[in-house]
Amino acid sequence: MAKTKPVEKPSRVHIGVDVGGTHTDLILAMDSSLHRSKAFTTHDDYSRGVFDALEIAAQELNLESADLLSRSNSMFVNGTTIVTNILTEFRGAKVGVLITRGFKDTFRFARGARRAEYDDHKQLNPPDVVQRNCIEEIDERIDGTGHVVTSLDEGQVRAAVHRLRAKGVEGIAICYLWSFRNSVHEKRTEEIVRQEFPEAFVTVSSEIHPIIREFERWMTAVFNCLCYKATTRYLHRLNTRLREAGYKGALTFFQGIGGSISLDTAEKFPILLLASGPAGGVTGANFIAEKMGISSILTGDMGGTSFDASLLENRKVTISKSVAFGELETGIDIVDVISVGAGGGSIAWTDSRGVPQVGPHSMGSEPGPVCYGRGGGEATVTDAMVVMDVIDVNNYLGGRHRLDIDAARRVIEKKIGERFGWSADRAAAAIHDLVVINMANALREVSVERGYDPRHFAMFAYGGTLPMFAMQICREIGIRQVIIPNNSSVFSAFGLLTADYVRQYSRTVDWVLGDAGDYQRINAVAAELLEVALEDARKEGFGRESVQIIRSGDFRFLGQVYEVNMPLPERELTDADAARMAEEFPQQYERAYGKGTSWKGSPVVLLNYSVKVVGPRSKPELRRGELGEEDSTKALKSNRTVYLPDLKERRTIPIYEDSRFLPGMRVNGPAIIDESDTTVYVPDGATCRRDEWFNLILET
Repeated sequence: MAKTKPVEKPSRVHIGVDVGGTHTDLILAMDSSLHRSKAFTTHDDYSRGVFDALEIAAQELNLESADLLSRSNSMFVNGTTIVTNILTEFRGAKVGVLITRGFKDTFRFARGARRAEYDDHKQLNPPDVVQRNCIEEIDERIDGTGHVVTSLDEGQVRAAVHRLRAKGVEGIAICYLWSFRNSVHEKRTEEIVRQEFPEAFVTVSSEIHPIIREFERWMTAVFNCLCYKATTRYLHRLNTRLREAGYKGALTFFQGIGGSISLDTAEKFPILLLASGPAGGVTGANFIAEKMGISSILTGDMGGTSFDASLLENRKVTISKSVAFGELETGIDIVDVISVGAGGGSIAWTDSRGVPQVGPHSMGSEPGPVCYGRGGGEATVTDAMVVMDVIDVNNYLGGRHRLDIDAARRVIEKKIGERFGWSADRAAAAIHDLVVINMANALREVSVERGYDPRHFAMFAYGGTLPMFAMQICREIGIRQVIIPNNSSVFSAFGLLTADYVRQYSRTVDWVLGDAGDYQRINAVAAELLEVALEDARKEGFGRESVQIIRSGDFRFLGQVYEVNMPLPERELTDADAARMAEEFPQQYERAYGKGTSWKGSPVVLLNYSVKVVGPRSKPELRRGELGEEDSTKALKSNRTVYLPDLKERRTIPIYEDSRFLPGMRVNGPAIIDESDTTVYVPDGATCRRDEWFNLILET
C-alpha cells in the first residue's frame, strides 16, 4: 500500500486486531478512513505479532507505532485464537478440582460420551483434562431445592488445597452439586482457597455457569482454569506493551458470543474469548449487510488454518449453545460457526487408500507453506495457488515477503504430482478443487442441513485467502452473488470495531408454565440478574439509560433433555404470559425441528432465564464513494499467464490493481484483482464490480 502523508493529530483512532493461527490482522479506523496491515502470528509471544502489525500500519502513515498510540485517543479491540487452540489441544495450565464427594468420576463418565464407532473395542474414554490424582472429593451436599443436606467440611478443603498445591496445580475449579441453586458452599470454598493458596487461579462453577447439568457446568469451570495461564500471560503482555508505548485508550477483548468485554473480565473468565475471531467476522458482515440493505447472508472466512462458515437470516446472528470439544460438553455459548481445516496453510496429503486429501492439519505461520521459505516441507493450498500463478509472488504482503515459486512447484510435484502422474499445474488444481469441495460442504452444513436454501442467500467472503475461491465455492451450491467486503483480508479485525459491549447472564429457574403464581419467583430471579448486569455495565462506563436489555428463555417440553431458545417480554412476567408462551412454544419447536414434531399436550418448561445487556460503542465511519464509469482499463495493472483451475488450462488474463479499481468499474472473468494482502479471482463466466461502499460484488 502506498504511504499517506503524516498524521498531524488524529482526533479519533480505533484499532481492531485479530490474532489468527497464521496471520495477525490489524485495522485502524481514523475518522472516515481505514488503514490495514497484516503480520505473521508469533506463537511464542502473540503480543509481538500485534506490534509487528501495528508497526506496519504506522509506517504507512509515516509514523512510529508508539507515536501513533500516544497521540491518539483511541479504542483497542482484540480477538484472539489462544483459547480456541488450548481447548482444541487440551493443553494448558495444570488444573485441580474440588468436587462433591462421590462425584469424582463425573469427568470420566462425560454423560456417557461415545464415539461414532460400531465396534465397542474402539470406544475410548474421553481424555482426562484433569489428572485423576488432582481431583479432591469434599464432604458437602446441597439438594435440588437448594437446601443444605451436609455442611461443608472446611478442614477437608484446607487439606485438599495443600495437597493440590504440592502437586503443582496452577488453577482450581470448585465444582459442587446443585451449586447453581445455592452457592454458599462454593463461595466459602473459594474464600478458603484464596487464604491457603493465594497465587492459584480460581473458578467457581456457580459463578461462571449457574445452569442445571453438573457436567457442563463443571467442564466450563475446568476449561476456564485450563486456558487462564497462556491467556492471562498474553493479556498482561499486550496491556503492558501498549501502556509503555503511550497508549491511554480503552483496551477491550472480543467474545465468542459477540461483543467486547474489559481486560478485567477477560482475565477472570478467559473462556469467554473462545472463537472470538470468527465471531468478529460475522459481526462485521452483519454490519455491512445492513448498510447494503441485504437481509439474508452466508459468511465465509478463510485464513491460513481454517474456513469458518455461518448463516444469518434477516440479519439475526445465530448463537450455538453449549459448545463441545470432542466428547466434552461445556455451557459456553458462541456465535454459530462451522469450522473446517481448509486454509492457506492446509496440508495436501494422500490417505491409506491412495486418495488425495486436503487438511485438516495446517502448517500455520511457523514454518508455514514451503513458498514462505521458512522451513516448511509439506505441500499446502497456498503453494498450489502460487504454482498456478494466481498469487503474485512479488506482491505477497505488499512485497514485504517474496514467495519461492520454485520450491512450491517442487513440493507439489513430489507430494502429489509424482504419485498420480500429474504435472505441477494439474496437481495444484487438484488441491484447489479439494479445498473448494471442503468449503462448499461446510456451507451446506450451515444451510441445507438446517433447512435453508443457500440459493436465497448472498455470500460474504473474506479472509486473506477466500477471495481466490469464493465464486467457485458458491457455484457448487447455487449461490449467485458473492460480496468481498472492503478490507476483506483483515475483515474479522474490522468486525471487532463494529461490535457493542455485550454480556449475557443466565440462571436455571425450572418453571412449568402451568404452575399458577410461580411467575413471581421468576421475576425475582430476573431482577437479580438485571441488577448484576447493570452493575457490570456501569463499571464498563454504560449507564442504565444507555444500554439495551434483551431477555430470553430456554424452553422445552417436560421430560425433554435439550431446549429451544425464545424471546421473553422486556418486563416482568405474568400468568397471562405463561399461557401465551405455552401456546407459542409448539410452533417455535416445529419451526426448528419440522412439522408434527412437537409434543402435543405435554407441559412446557421455562428452564433457563437469560438477560443480555448491550451497550453501544462508537462504530467506524464508512467511506462512501460515487459510482463512476464501468470502464476498468484505468485499473489494468498487467497481464499474466495463469493456470485457471476451473478451465484446467493456462491463459493470459488481465490483472487489475485494487487501489485503482474504483466504484462503478466492472470486469468480466477470467481476471484477477490484485491487492497487497489478498487476491480476488474472477472465474470465467463471472463478473466483478465495485459498489459505492468499496465492496467487490461477484455475480454469475
